[in-house]
Amino acid sequence: KQQLASGGNDNKLCLWSIRNSKNPVGKFTSHQAAVKALAWSPHQHGLLASGGGTADRCIKFWNTLLLRETNSVETCSQICNLLFSKNVNELVSTHGYSQNQIILWKYPAMSKIATLTGHTQRVLYLAMSPDGETIVTGAGDETLRFWKVFPK
Repeated sequence: KQQLASGGNDNKLCLWSIRNSKNPVGKFTSHQAAVKALAWSPHQHGLLASGGGTADRCIKFWNTLLLRETNSVETCSQICNLLFSKNVNELVSTHGYSQNQIILWKYPAMSKIATLTGHTQRVLYLAMSPDGETIVTGAGDETLRFWKVFPK
């Protein structure tokens, strides 16, 4: 299936088929705040992660082929970005209020591998290097930070 996902300030996660853009094929309402972050797994077809805002603070996992939530993990802070590693089965989340940190998770156990700190405001931006080893984060504190987090 070819799918797109969207999240919004209405706390909804919508799943779309590229064949029908008029109506979503799935609407999920379990986030308790704006859906701020989305990431597709490069390792498992139909696996989507979503992250909620300050009143939610959860990373939720979805099987988009069966249209159901498979897991929810409380992070204790607003989720700004999510990104799966392309090299290993791990996930990065960046956070705002109140921790302003970056967390590296082992998937599917969702055990914390590392917590990266240094930003003093919300970590709003996240990108990965072409080789998949390094991420760069940008925050409201007007800094960019480079982190070598993934193996080859």
